[in-house]
Amino acid sequence: MLTKTHFVLGQRCHKALHFNIFLPELAKQSSNLELKLRREGIEVGKYARSLYPEGILIDSKDVEVALKETQKNIIEGALTLFEAAFHVDDVVIRTDILTRQSVDDPWRLYEVKATTYKSNDEARKEDIRQDIAIQVWVLQKSGIILEGVYLMHLNSECIYPNLDSLFFSKDYWPEISPVLAEIPTELEKLKKVLQNQAIPNVSLGTHCEHSQGCSFKNTCWNHIPKPSVFDIPNCRQRWNHFKKGRVAVHQLSESDFQSSTHHRVLKCYQDDEPFFDKQMAREMLQQWQYPLSYFDIEAIAYPIPRYPNSSPYQNLPFQFSCHIQRDENSELEHYEFLHDENNDPRSAFIQKILEVIPQSGSIVVYHQTYEISRFKELVRDFPEHAQAINDLIPRVVDLKKVIMDTVYYPAFLGSFSIKTVAPVLLGEGASYHHLEVGDGIDAMLSYQKMLNLGSPDSRKWKIKKSLLEYCKQDTLLMVHLHQWLLNK
Repeated sequence: MLTKTHFVLGQRCHKALHFNIFLPELAKQSSNLELKLRREGIEVGKYARSLYPEGILIDSKDVEVALKETQKNIIEGALTLFEAAFHVDDVVIRTDILTRQSVDDPWRLYEVKATTYKSNDEARKEDIRQDIAIQVWVLQKSGIILEGVYLMHLNSECIYPNLDSLFFSKDYWPEISPVLAEIPTELEKLKKVLQNQAIPNVSLGTHCEHSQGCSFKNTCWNHIPKPSVFDIPNCRQRWNHFKKGRVAVHQLSESDFQSSTHHRVLKCYQDDEPFFDKQMAREMLQQWQYPLSYFDIEAIAYPIPRYPNSSPYQNLPFQFSCHIQRDENSELEHYEFLHDENNDPRSAFIQKILEVIPQSGSIVVYHQTYEISRFKELVRDFPEHAQAINDLIPRVVDLKKVIMDTVYYPAFLGSFSIKTVAPVLLGEGASYHHLEVGDGIDAMLSYQKMLNLGSPDSRKWKIKKSLLEYCKQDTLLMVHLHQWLLNK
């Protein structure tokens, strides 16, 4: 049987559906991001169900049992069902919320998503259309009369503690109407894919770069050379080049690109030589002023806000690391903060940064958009500290921009992430492989796990230590990368 997940995946890529059904062992291991998204989906789904206290949850994982329980509850007059199961023409669906006013009224379908609508790109919105459309098709074929179909998503303008406006329900009839008529044809295509059992001949394409990723990308892309047109940063014409069979860098020429950055990167690949603009690096770094505060923030984002003046998925800073060099010859100082209590971390965070960061000099970050955004949110939500935090913003300088504008090594392979750049320029000792916490998503998950543990638990201390080591690594590598630039 096809599930709605299979249907959506098949609409995106027949080959991915084939692998999912017949060769699941080819799927890469679930990432921390996927784990985080699943947890958030469960949390938001439970909260949505709490809005219908009379609702009945069909919780059996056995499809046959769930189908029988669904029909039994409908016959007995249930007004709201969660995870109701329906099966038509080898397609099985489970609905998030199916509700009606009385036994004589038609039903309303609510598909719950743990996202804000504006956070979804066009590819994700197309997935949602397909997801809801296949549910409506099965329900209608099952004799369920619908008076409304809604996408129930998080409202980005909801502010805690007023959670009455946490969800916004968008009428989805207009979105799915054009899709419904095509479903029988699309189902036939997918059934042929599954009946054939041969790997479908599907070319690489934009579907491979879906915002939620593809578990089988490594399998399909293993013939793409390194480096390739896909390793040229922000190359919007990459798929046009691919369709023309121009994938390897030796198949490309400078005339294929207009950007000087792209020219530089292509030359690095073709010559297998690094690029370094000493003069520009010198001019950019000369604008930095001592004392230098190398600064990094870690933040957590909850789908359902839990603290005053916070909204869904607002980043709440809970940790920072700061290495300070007072002048060229002074010893490096290190300061750090990690809020380890299960409450709003922002007030303590603000107090500590204002205590630690000197009142003058440059604040060195890596990707300034992130840190500046956090500062601006703190200004908005804590007006009593607005002046002091606002004074920090003009002092922020971006080490990443210096590297992007002046340095390129073939081993970057299109990435300017500090996790890529640092090991290339400084050696493998500058990697994150030895750390228990390895990236920002891992930091969020570890932080939440730490908060959920009781104080006398030794695991809490270990997680705290790992979080501090991770954040410290970020700022220490900034120090070393800055020194590398100066030495060059």
